[in-house]
Formats: sequence, C-alpha cells, structure tokens
Amino acid sequence: MRLRIFLTIFAIAALFATANSQIVFTENFDYTAGDSIGAHGWVPNTGSTNNIMVVSPGLTYTGYPLSNIGNACRLRNNGIDGYKPFSGDSVSSASIYASFMVQVDSAKAAGDYFFAFLPATSTSLYSARVYAKDSAGTISFGLSKSSASGGPIVYGANGFAYGTTYLLVVKYTFNTGSTTDDEMKLYVFTSPNLPSTEPTTAYVGPVTGTATDVNSIGRMAVRQGSASNAPTLNIDGIRGARTWAGITTSIIRNEITAKNFELSQNYPNPFNPVTNIRFALPTNGFANLKVYDILGNEVNTLVNAQMNQGVYTVNMNGAKLSSGTYMCKLTFKSVNGTIYNDIMKMTLLK
Repeated sequence: MRLRIFLTIFAIAALFATANSQIVFTENFDYTAGDSIGAHGWVPNTGSTNNIMVVSPGLTYTGYPLSNIGNACRLRNNGIDGYKPFSGDSVSSASIYASFMVQVDSAKAAGDYFFAFLPATSTSLYSARVYAKDSAGTISFGLSKSSASGGPIVYGANGFAYGTTYLLVVKYTFNTGSTTDDEMKLYVFTSPNLPSTEPTTAYVGPVTGTATDVNSIGRMAVRQGSASNAPTLNIDGIRGARTWAGITTSIIRNEITAKNFELSQNYPNPFNPVTNIRFALPTNGFANLKVYDILGNEVNTLVNAQMNQGVYTVNMNGAKLSSGTYMCKLTFKSVNGTIYNDIMKMTLLK
C-alpha cells in the first residue's frame, strides 16, 4: 500500500514537472518607465555607467504571446550589462530557446552582440551571442558560439529596416559527441510571421566553434557593448523555453479547479488573427489540442503534452491562415485511462 501511494505521488509530481517545465523565463518589462531593470531582478554586470532603463511603449508583434505587454528595455551603445536568472532549474540537455522582440534604432558597421545566454554560475561565459550591425544602410543580425576567438561570428543577409520590430529566436543545442560540438541557430521573423513549428532552415546556423561547451544555461543576458561597435535598440518580450512551441504558444493555467472536461468557445470569435481557447481538465493526463480546416486538414498543434488538472487558456495566432471556418479538437487521456474528446467550431475573418 505504501509503495502504491509513493508511486502515485511520484507520478503526479512528474506530470506537474513536465507540464510546467517548458517555459523557463519570461520578461515583459512590465514596470514603470524610467526604472532601472536592476530594480526588477536584473543583476548589473560589467560596466559602470548608463544603467539599462525601462522605456515606454512596449513593442508589438502580431501573434507573439508576449506582444504589447508592459514596456520595453533600452540598450544603448555603451554602459552596464545585466543578467537575470531563469525562474526554475538551468537547462543542460536537449535544447533551450530564447525569443524576443527587437527594434534597432542605430548600428555600427563593425557590429556587436546585445543578447546572450549565461550559465547560472558565470558572469562571463556568454553563449549564443546575438549581434546587430549596419550593412549598406540596413541591419544584419549575427550569431556566435562565444567570443570571436572561440568560433566565427556569422551574419545573415541584410535588408532589415531601422525602427521596425522583428521577432528573433535563438536556439542552443547541447550535443554529446565532444566538449566543443554544441550548436546554435538564429531565426528572424517579420510580423505577422510566427511559425507554429520550427522552420527547417534558420536565418543563421547551425553555428559551432572551438570554445568549450557550457555545462548548462540558467540566465538571460543583455549587453550594451562599446560605443564604436554596439547597436542602440529596444528589446522586449523575452521568453526562454525548452521547446519551439513553448516560445510561440501561450498556455496559461488559471487558478480555477476543474470539475469536468470541457472545451469552451474561443474568444473573440470571429477573430483576426489572434484568439484564445479555454479548456478544462478534471484530472492529470495527456492533452492534445489541434486545429483543422473545413476539409479536415491539420493546420496547427497548440498543445501536445502531459498536463495537470486545471483550467487553461491557449493563445492561437491565425496570421498565416486564410479566412474561413476551422475546427478545434481537444483529446485528453486521464491518468486512469479515461479518454475524452470535444470539438469546437471557430471563424477567422480577415
């Protein structure tokens, strides 16, 4: 009997960990404009002038879950750097993604990095460094594993405009073949493009280098660089997740106890292009939430994971879909083996 109770508790704990471990970091800079980010959990690192400040307004990007929430963060071309720890454990296997909105006001031809990952115990091992430089009057974004001496700085094609908000996603993959084979990729998107699945081809990467791989990643870092190289920009809506879906889909667990299985009508409906889908799970189990067109073709997978009992709201972006009627299907298998299904119709009007 004790063994059975122990196994039940262990299983519930495992389900809770799985359901809540996909998103490891969220920063919307939802603070008063004029505050230093150092007053809100960011730790000042190198430099002694020009604190990193919160500025208004925040950035917007169609369909991105962290769009238009709070304010933004201003990075100048010199001054104090900062980092903030993940909300949970560090990531040391598979992959870690970071997504953020960025609007560049000026950049230098030499280029410099303004964003990176850090291990939880280091203030100097900046990994997956993201760069911006001026190229023929437009912006090119770049990526390196670490410092230039530890591998190349690889820039993608130019053509990105100043004063425009772009969505960047950087991916760090832990490989196990050697101590120098971890890989990085950088994706750059223009609103309202936000793929629900990871694209096959990255804007930059995979990028490797000769620098020794970090053992884990547990902090996000922003950097103001040097006046001769660094860009000036606003950054906002930083999210860290273990999966691509974790950065592109917003799954919010409401503080409500679910007594019955239910898939509610999306709101708003009709919608263009973003809507919210609410569902209730009466027990722990595995949930799958998919969207189909009127012909029965699958167009999006919003949830496919172990989840705890509760009420959830999922944000869906239909920017890449055509106007029309879509069917949203929720399938749930509870821990006791019971299977539930429900279907809801929704309308996209552009």
